[in-house]
Amino acid sequence: MAKYTRFIAVLLAAFFLFPGTSSAWQPYDTFFISHGTGGAGTRTFWMQDVYTVSHTAVGHGDQAMKQPADLFIAADDHLYIADKGNNRVIELNRDGEWVRAIGDAEGLGALKAPEGVFVRPSGDIYVADTGNQRIAVFDKGGTFVREYKKPEEGLMPASYFFVPVKVAVDDRGVMYIVSKGSYQGMVRMRGDSGEFTGFFGSNKTSGTWMDRLKRQIFTEEQLAREELKRPAEIGNVTIDQDGYIFATTTGVLNDQIRKLTAAGVNRFESLKSARFAASDQMVDVATDKRHFFYVLDRKENRYDAMISIYSPGGTQLFSFGKSRKVPQQRGVLSYPASIGIDSGNRLWVLDSDQSLAQAYDRTEFGDAVLTAAADYYIGDYEKSEANWNKVKSLNEIISLTYVGLGEVAQKQERTRDAMAYFKMSYDNQGYSEAFWTYRLEWIQQNFAYAAGVIVALWLLFRYGLRTLARNSTRRLPEPLVRVAAELKDAWYTLFHPYEGFYRIKGRKLSGFTMLLLLLLLVLAKMAALYWTGFIFRPVDLSRIRLWPELIGFLAPILAWVVANYLVSTVKDGEGRFRDVVQASLFAVVPYITLTMPILLLSNILVLEEGILYSSLHTVMWLWIGALFIISSQVIHNFDFVENIANSTITVVTIGILFLFISLTTGLSYNLYDFFYQLYKEVTVLA
Repeated sequence: MAKYTRFIAVLLAAFFLFPGTSSAWQPYDTFFISHGTGGAGTRTFWMQDVYTVSHTAVGHGDQAMKQPADLFIAADDHLYIADKGNNRVIELNRDGEWVRAIGDAEGLGALKAPEGVFVRPSGDIYVADTGNQRIAVFDKGGTFVREYKKPEEGLMPASYFFVPVKVAVDDRGVMYIVSKGSYQGMVRMRGDSGEFTGFFGSNKTSGTWMDRLKRQIFTEEQLAREELKRPAEIGNVTIDQDGYIFATTTGVLNDQIRKLTAAGVNRFESLKSARFAASDQMVDVATDKRHFFYVLDRKENRYDAMISIYSPGGTQLFSFGKSRKVPQQRGVLSYPASIGIDSGNRLWVLDSDQSLAQAYDRTEFGDAVLTAAADYYIGDYEKSEANWNKVKSLNEIISLTYVGLGEVAQKQERTRDAMAYFKMSYDNQGYSEAFWTYRLEWIQQNFAYAAGVIVALWLLFRYGLRTLARNSTRRLPEPLVRVAAELKDAWYTLFHPYEGFYRIKGRKLSGFTMLLLLLLLVLAKMAALYWTGFIFRPVDLSRIRLWPELIGFLAPILAWVVANYLVSTVKDGEGRFRDVVQASLFAVVPYITLTMPILLLSNILVLEEGILYSSLHTVMWLWIGALFIISSQVIHNFDFVENIANSTITVVTIGILFLFISLTTGLSYNLYDFFYQLYKEVTVLA
């Protein structure tokens, strides 16, 4: 026994002498949101941490918080927290350690359920003293200075309830006050006199189509009895270092975050880059010195993120964090109420339910990617190169990395590298700019050779291939001569549709011809899927699902054939089913003939010249549509009005066919799922 005891002791000693590597997993996931262009779409990727859990500020005894409602980080990185349940404001240092409490026990300096706090660079502390319905101001020493109650004079309505819950002050001393239950917007007051200068930044009322219909058909008396729709009330306000006012609204899915100028103009409305998460529980915003902003979100969504990092233009980049009603890990919050960021990029989040403030520190990876992105957004591409390369070495998924490196390569006149980087990030606009330079350089170097090749090809076609085709046709077997003649009729129909369709009416075309046209149509579609230029179709080719694409392309043509034949038969049309099939194949010949020129244009044009590409695309589909309608008229011998009516009914019938197929498919799946679940239950019970 003693021998085994000594052996175990030696093993334990070795274990402690040579410890294994430890891992510091966070209690939440981090995600990167890639906003692709064109068909690339938006994709979300799991990512290494951008922020990790740091200090937790939890007071004890008299220093304990109770239902804290708001957080502000001053210029010296000290935290000021509106401690609502304890009727005070508390100050903590950068590490969350207690400094002091602000608010007197009695008198004018006594606070009652404060819900908002703001500290000016001078050190003056503005408190939204909700219970006392006022704004209370303390100097940097914590001494009460003055108060602002509801203005008795001026433009404020007498019936207005002034119940401040949040406050922010700009460099001029103008206060922007969020008042509870106010749909008119924020209360704007002058700091020197307390004069009310108007409501600011009110939300817009979103009307539905039913509301618009009511305004058209209801009388004034009926409209007066309708429930009045009011704009959603603003929930929070933040001012960044440039003086922009960020207004946060909960309970809405549009304009949850607005970046307002002093004139009340929302900067995000004019920015295509502004893409906010689909959440109606965004409660607060914090901005850093590089103009990124951090949104606190209470909603538990699919990716379970509590904090989202947005670019200066409003593009969501990263999200992380977790909230639970009963959290069991440090860093997981229960009811996040406010967010702030200090000069060292440390985030602090206030949890009202747990009465604590949780800090999150930026990682090396997070610092590299956000620093590089900040340089990229201000156009300093070369400065960002080192950080982008560092980010690339840590994580190759982030598409913004390749956009940044593409811009760097373009500045350094490495055009081909720039094109490759932009293609990796699915940035067709950047790729188009780089390709324009590459195309210009190629033309300057190879214009004479290109012109010679074009002339040679034209001469070969003019004097060689056409003569060879005429001579070879005479020596072809009879079946192939027939096929060649029928293909020639198909070409003739493109430009003389009435006469062309009359030629094939009642004729039985070769089955080989029909199969050949169908094969060419499928090949043209496949070429369009895989060979369209990246500028006009920026997609990941590996994600193309060929069979669904082909079925979706051919299904409308088949539906037209079936529906047109059925409808025309009822309308006493003369065409047989074979006639409809043959005419439909001739009608799609423009797709076969124009696809290659369109593909060629898509690979040599840039976005600014895209009107040529889109115009030819539009002409092709209009041409096909016209041929379908004319074919129906000729094959069934309808006059113009009858044909329009017949074609319209055909389109409606196609819609009914697709609806029937969808319902049948859905019901069949439900029936299969029912029997499958029944089988599983029987198997388990057995």
